[in-house]
Amino acid sequence: MTLLEKIIDTFDGEIMAENRWRVDGSNGTKYTVEWDPFHRHYSCGCKGYKFRRRCRHITELSNSFRERFKAKS
Repeated sequence: MTLLEKIIDTFDGEIMAENRWRVDGSNGTKYTVEWDPFHRHYSCGCKGYKFRRRCRHITELSNSFRERFKAKS
């Protein structure tokens, strides 16, 4: 399974553009998760991120990347 397939299976999401993904929230709402390579951090359009500066969408996406890249090493 490729990294792209893993992300889509895990999040029922889609890649919108480079470093930007659309993921499904728990109630069916779609959110955009974006990676800023210059500042090296994620952002998300969900309410949790707006209030806490972190959310499960970012955590799960980031963890899936880490697991994938550790497996390749």
